[in-house]
Amino acid sequence: MGHRSLWISVATAFFPAYALAAAGDIDISVGLMDVKADMDSPVLGVTAGDKVSPVINASYFVTDHFALNTAIGITRHEFFLGKTSLGKATMAPPHLMAQWHFLPNGMFRPYVGIGVHHTVFFDKKGPTFDMLERFKSDTGLVLQAGVSYAISDRYFVNLDYKKFYLETDVKFKGAATRVERLGLDPDVISVAFGMRF
Repeated sequence: MGHRSLWISVATAFFPAYALAAAGDIDISVGLMDVKADMDSPVLGVTAGDKVSPVINASYFVTDHFALNTAIGITRHEFFLGKTSLGKATMAPPHLMAQWHFLPNGMFRPYVGIGVHHTVFFDKKGPTFDMLERFKSDTGLVLQAGVSYAISDRYFVNLDYKKFYLETDVKFKGAATRVERLGLDPDVISVAFGMRF
């Protein structure tokens, strides 16, 4: 066996064949996301707890490098003033990302993305939250960066980071003006296992 054949044999043994990304491919993954609120509350000084929740990700490849991505995940957060609980609220942030995949056919597949979200708040409850108007939904920017690691021709592990830019109004029921505009701006880190179809 020549040197070239030897190297090919070694490479084949240690590096499995990876499916080539192509237009029409779909990546589906399931995992966990850690949502960390990056609060901006200059008037009240409100903070919010982190939350780990299940997440489902889906990407559709328009070309081998360009894909459209979305995720489904709902989180419920507790809000505090100092150590005092103000209440809890659930948020659903449907979003659509435009992604650029730098190395779509390699073992490591890094990408970046930019998109838009429309976040809806519901099931608001608590000693202070019960006195507030429903939190206003918001549409804003999302930035994204991540990498997928191919374990075989179809299966992969994904590590993803998203930054949401999100605001809502804090307003007592019946009041003419708001107390403040609350910035949440959550950082979302997820780990998921997926398959390419």
